Amino acid sequence: MLEILNRVETATGSPLAAYAWFRAEPLPGFGGATPDLLVREGRADQVHAYLDRIMTGGYA
Repeated sequence: MLEILNRVETATGSPLAAYAWFRAEPLPGFGGATPDLLVREGRADQVHAYLDRIMTGGYA
């Protein structure tokens, strides 16, 4: 979780905004699941892969 929050903080601009994204942002391609839910389901690697695509200019 902390690795994901640290990665997202650079894009969102603050720890609070990163946490809000983590808890509430439904991710396309994951049936609307939030990063928080995916991590709790043991799918953090999929959130990292999603961020890799997005942060390099790819699509969700």
